[in-house]
Amino acid sequence: MTDKLIPLYAVGAFLAFTLSQFFAEGAWITVIFIPLLIFLFRTVRRHYHVVSVATSCPAPVVPANEAAHPIVVVPFEHWSQISKQALEFASRLSPEIFAVHVEPGDHSEFLHMDWERYVDQPFRAAGAEPPKLIVLPSPYRFIIVPIVQYIRDLSEKNPDRKIVVVIPQLVEDRWYEYFLHNQRARLLEWTLLVHGNRRIFTVSSPYYLSP
Repeated sequence: MTDKLIPLYAVGAFLAFTLSQFFAEGAWITVIFIPLLIFLFRTVRRHYHVVSVATSCPAPVVPANEAAHPIVVVPFEHWSQISKQALEFASRLSPEIFAVHVEPGDHSEFLHMDWERYVDQPFRAAGAEPPKLIVLPSPYRFIIVPIVQYIRDLSEKNPDRKIVVVIPQLVEDRWYEYFLHNQRARLLEWTLLVHGNRRIFTVSSPYYLSP
């Protein structure tokens, strides 16, 4: 029995001696770092397990019926090819569309004129209910907050409906030009993911400058 313990004792003594020599050179950091790394790995593994359990689904899929149209919200800055495409895509998702415009001042008369000409009249000519233009005042020039709050309120007023937010975005040819646009779109999408709920969905409507 003693013979079997001698190698184990030798390894322990050698390890203790080696670590004691290295401590003076900063190797003691490893003694702290390794347990922290093990704790981090276990925490991450536990997180994945909790998410896996929470998202497991024993129920089958429920196909939508024709009467179960979602409510579609389209952030609307001004009339352009980008907003035109977003509204056309929204009209294929649902007949109930709300175009939300944030107005920091009191200069929305041109917006209403364009809306009547380019949106309202074509929808009525096609025999369809036009989207509703919602103008939200924002005296402090906040853009994202009023839109998110409107969507949250709309969701609370319609607890049995899905809300689909179609976010218009511009896609340019050069990758570095991306940073000049779409910052509000990304921020809106991120804010809705953080402050939304299971009934609020976001969909990107990318408009490519190149055909």
